Amino acid sequence: MKVIQLFKIYWPDNGGGIAKVMESIAECLPGWQHEVIVCQGSRQKKRRTQIYRGVLVRRCRQLFTAASTPVSLDFLRQVKKYTKDADIVIYHFPYPMADLAVLLGLPAGRLVVWWHCGFEKYAWLAPLYRPFAWHTLKKADLILVSAKGNVKNSRLLRQFEKKCRVIPFCVSDTYLQKGSAYAAGIEKAQESGESQKKTIRILFIGRLVWYKGCDILLKAFQSMKQKNCRLILIGSGVLEMELRQLAASLGLTHVEFMGRVSEKEKMRQIEMCDFLVLPSVSKAEAFAVVQIEAMAFGKPVINTALPSGVPDVSIDGVTGITVKPKSVRGLARAMDTLAEDEGLRRMYGSNALQRVQEKYTQQKMGERYREIFEKKVKETYKGLCWKE
Repeated sequence: MKVIQLFKIYWPDNGGGIAKVMESIAECLPGWQHEVIVCQGSRQKKRRTQIYRGVLVRRCRQLFTAASTPVSLDFLRQVKKYTKDADIVIYHFPYPMADLAVLLGLPAGRLVVWWHCGFEKYAWLAPLYRPFAWHTLKKADLILVSAKGNVKNSRLLRQFEKKCRVIPFCVSDTYLQKGSAYAAGIEKAQESGESQKKTIRILFIGRLVWYKGCDILLKAFQSMKQKNCRLILIGSGVLEMELRQLAASLGLTHVEFMGRVSEKEKMRQIEMCDFLVLPSVSKAEAFAVVQIEAMAFGKPVINTALPSGVPDVSIDGVTGITVKPKSVRGLARAMDTLAEDEGLRRMYGSNALQRVQEKYTQQKMGERYREIFEKKVKETYKGLCWKE
């Protein structure tokens, strides 16, 4: 079985959560042939092919970038050339160049659209882009979403509901193993009475971009009644300088901007934190893998009641607290609640780890992909046999 994935960018240039999903598909389907076609991270770079963590990555030269979209004729040529013998072509939506490729009939194989989010960021372009997105979804053999809420809350996706299949994201086996071992160690320490009063560490992980709601987080942190807290932000992005200035103007001295860190350091920070906060303000945040990464270490999560899959991952009153988006007061109150109540943190954290082990493992994700993809490919071959 040959699977080719299409998107605008991939590791190590960046890629965020979508790149993680692309990587996890290759990891949970061992023995299949995997290729990725993306653009170079900079228009100065020439076309390049490399093996990255066992996956063949074709990086296409871009002409320029417009509205966060690398424009590349080379991408179109590569899609036409290398998908000819593909069984499954996965387009990670949204990337307008891939929509153009679909419009031109370039991808071969069964077309699977992985719907990660809508296109709310560029509302002024939506009327122009929506017909292309609609055509892509119409041509798709399957549409994958990370949670039912993503279909329910999208007017566009609801038109193609029969094609939609839910495949929740997963944590890597590394996160699951290290997280489970860490949580077991903490439980032993608590039983032996070794835990002690300390500064509460509140953690945010994600790109510093508009829909993550980090300005709300900083304002809420300032408004907390519990002052024995430290806020750590991991990630970089276009708003980093603006957020640093906001923290300074609010007089926040217990805030640390760490920038991008290694996976090893990220896991270390998750271990050290008391809970994770995901203050996202738009359904552009469709799932947030970082939630299950923190939950794998037995950490409670504060998230927002977005019309997406986010509140379906960490459940309000079970694995954490869900608050109204953009509510400084609501977020501050939730952070105070967890900061003040160790027993509540412990209960939510235990439930969080159990939920990850039951629902968000690499094995379960691989079984679901294999079942769906093999069924689609068999349907193709049956159709060909029937025609003959």
